[in-house]
Amino acid sequence: MQPHVVGGFVRDTLLGRDSFDIDVVVTATDNQNGITVARQLAQNWNGKVKMHLNFGTATVECRDGWKVDIVTARRETYAKPGALPKVEFSNLLDDLWRRDFSVNAIAASITPDQFGQITDPTGGMDDLKKGLIRILHAESFTDDPTRIFRTVRYASRYNFQIENQTVALLRSTLDQIKSVSGSRLQNEFNHIFEESMAVQIIQRLSALGLETILCPEWQVVPQLGERWQRIRKNLGWASQYLTSYQFNPQDFFWMALDLPNQVQKMLSFSPSLQQKLVEQTKLAHRLLEGTLTRRTKPSNVYKLLKPYSLEPLVYHLPQPQIEQYLTKLRHIQPNINGKDLIDEGWCAGPKLAQILWERFAQQLDDEARADKVENQAC
Repeated sequence: MQPHVVGGFVRDTLLGRDSFDIDVVVTATDNQNGITVARQLAQNWNGKVKMHLNFGTATVECRDGWKVDIVTARRETYAKPGALPKVEFSNLLDDLWRRDFSVNAIAASITPDQFGQITDPTGGMDDLKKGLIRILHAESFTDDPTRIFRTVRYASRYNFQIENQTVALLRSTLDQIKSVSGSRLQNEFNHIFEESMAVQIIQRLSALGLETILCPEWQVVPQLGERWQRIRKNLGWASQYLTSYQFNPQDFFWMALDLPNQVQKMLSFSPSLQQKLVEQTKLAHRLLEGTLTRRTKPSNVYKLLKPYSLEPLVYHLPQPQIEQYLTKLRHIQPNINGKDLIDEGWCAGPKLAQILWERFAQQLDDEARADKVENQAC
């Protein structure tokens, strides 16, 4: 079946970089294709296999965390811009020519008798030496507009230049991004968030006109880099002090972009993420109003911050009152409940709820004051 390792693993290895992105392409026979190989590997390695029957691809997940993608050599056609391709099994050369960039269209044989032999029909080796990102077809961005994101992502990651014709074609098809589904667009941004050069990538996309395409009212803020640095520090703080909660870093990066509602709907955000973005905006306005100061009583800090999810609160660190709430106040449980007050002679009703809050507020303030005295003594 002529297996070859292709794409990112070959590219990064040739550049002297570590890579764990293993893609293997095989040629289909009468009764076998990539899924057949993946099933056999999963059996041999005691792993699991996830299959995509329409594309003849599968992912083998090993117990030690390794993943290997097995792809059947194919050619692709696109019914319309932004649509998923129609697949027809083919040979290695067709499979390499269907790929996005020349530097991703290099294959290395992994058969024992030809191990390491390079197949490079598109000139990818030469582009690696020159430091160029070059698409393979004039219709490449039209067929799959998400390649616009990947072009800028790879150029920034490797400090490569985008080849002149590729730049011209990218600019001429930028509006095709509108044809891509919201979930695919969101996925491209999430890939950007994982890059060490994420801010520069977003700024380069902004310079190309991405904001205008998605929403004329949206502008990437000049202080995006500062926000990114603060987010990373805040996530580090959270990993140390909020160990019982699992944060998704992508939520914080979405908050940093200040996306208008129109863009949020376009990107098909989950209700949970939308709610966090709304809360982050509301909290930002409250903080600008000066609601939280060093003189704010702990009970008022608790009352103000209780309605918010943890993500917006962590996003707005460093802020002593938010830190106090996250590490101390939100964990305090009331010493009394409604039944205790009824036993004292209070009647059920709105007044009971008010008294219950006043007692708890006093408890919050007293415990915070006791902690402060103890810390000063130490």
